[in-house]
Amino acid sequence: MTKRFIQSCALSIALICSAAPVMAENGSTALSSAVSTAGQMNADKFSGLLKQGFKSVIVNRPDDETGNAVTVSELRNIAEKAHVSVIYQPVTSGKISQTDIAEFAKYYQELPKPILMICRSGTRSAALFNQAKAQGLLHE
Repeated sequence: MTKRFIQSCALSIALICSAAPVMAENGSTALSSAVSTAGQMNADKFSGLLKQGFKSVIVNRPDDETGNAVTVSELRNIAEKAHVSVIYQPVTSGKISQTDIAEFAKYYQELPKPILMICRSGTRSAALFNQAKAQGLLHE
């Protein structure tokens, strides 16, 4: 691992711990005006979140992860009806790579906002966002 990568990971952990994101009544947590995270998902919760005005969704939870109640295909079917794009970027909890961070940053720059990021608890999605932000990859 490079020194810069380790430093950015340490900084993103500090950002995650020091920032006090607020969970909205809809079950999402705003990380910025452009990005929110949500945890454990089902079809009804997802439909409700889309009604809150999210224009894009990034799913960071692998379909085959234990306890996953809904697949990305099912989420994509729901999102298509609401004219919302869904990107499937599965990442392994605790193993976010520099490639994952760069890929997320690319999506962040290209997708209509606000973006909803989904994983089991919201933690790995927040880590992706915070690491990309700490590395200066997000141009807001």
